[in-house]
Amino acid sequence: MGFRIWAFLMLAVGLAFALPGNAHKANASDSENSIRIATLAPRSSDLVRGFVRIDKGLRKVTGNKWGIKLYPSGVAGDEKDIIRKMRISQMDGTVVTSVGLSQILKELAVLTAPLAIETYDQVERVQAHFNEQWAAKLNENGFKLAGWGEVGMIRYFSKAPLYKMTDLKKMRPWVWPDSHTMKSMWHAVGVTGVPLQVPEVYGGLQTGMIDACTSSALGVIALQWFSKLTHVTQRTQGPLIGGMVFSNEKWQSIPDDVRKQLEEQIATHYKGDVRNIREDDKTAYNNLIKRGYVSVPFTAEGEKEYQEIAKKARESLVGRVYSREMLDKVMSVARGGGA
Repeated sequence: MGFRIWAFLMLAVGLAFALPGNAHKANASDSENSIRIATLAPRSSDLVRGFVRIDKGLRKVTGNKWGIKLYPSGVAGDEKDIIRKMRISQMDGTVVTSVGLSQILKELAVLTAPLAIETYDQVERVQAHFNEQWAAKLNENGFKLAGWGEVGMIRYFSKAPLYKMTDLKKMRPWVWPDSHTMKSMWHAVGVTGVPLQVPEVYGGLQTGMIDACTSSALGVIALQWFSKLTHVTQRTQGPLIGGMVFSNEKWQSIPDDVRKQLEEQIATHYKGDVRNIREDDKTAYNNLIKRGYVSVPFTAEGEKEYQEIAKKARESLVGRVYSREMLDKVMSVARGGGA
């Protein structure tokens, strides 16, 4: 089914992704010029296999002069670490969630602002409307946006039923320290959360340090988090969104003909699989239920509370992470209005 964008993430919100491992070249043979790409995706994920295909295709059309050198499974650090390494030319590219993108352009946290974008149709409208604007801003900050991606719908996973968000006060939920939106959500709920980087989450679940997290069904299965949890909410928060980016310095250093070939390989193996990801996430959710997971609906009171908490959370980021204008425009475009 092609390059399934982030059957890793976890992207979590999020998403995320990682199990320990060592740096790994996508292809055993060396090329004169390597494009270093880091990801939280496990080496066994479809994302990593997609990069292997890109590497093979690029080597073939360039006579083995250009290829991908891949660092999977979080060996290069969390998304914030990867972005930092790209800024100082220690890494060339990555695929990250909106958490990683917001390390480059803070306002992109709006993509997962609670209930700002709730459906796939809405995210398509937002991306179509803002793509040129956001790509230009990323470029101004030194990064090339090569494509958008998704990892399914954000849900809440736990070891006990979650009938309303304030049930989290009786749990130890994970908080991603680099996620503006996750921190704002937990603050609105009234819980602190246990701060862990994505590669630490599995261990936290294993030891009981945490007993609740947020991700997509596809993400928790890819990361093996599902094996330590038992309940999942029927209610979704919205799509887990991210993108593929390269440092401008590296992108511009690639000869025009090679860059064109790389773009073609990305288009072949990365773009165009969004609908497959969406179906895969549904299948992943249904498989969790078949395996014995309890699918928990919010009560009527819980749904009302969720709406109020989500609004409080996204509003709390106005002026600090994104502007009032940006939030209002995104929500208006998402729902079919003008900007």
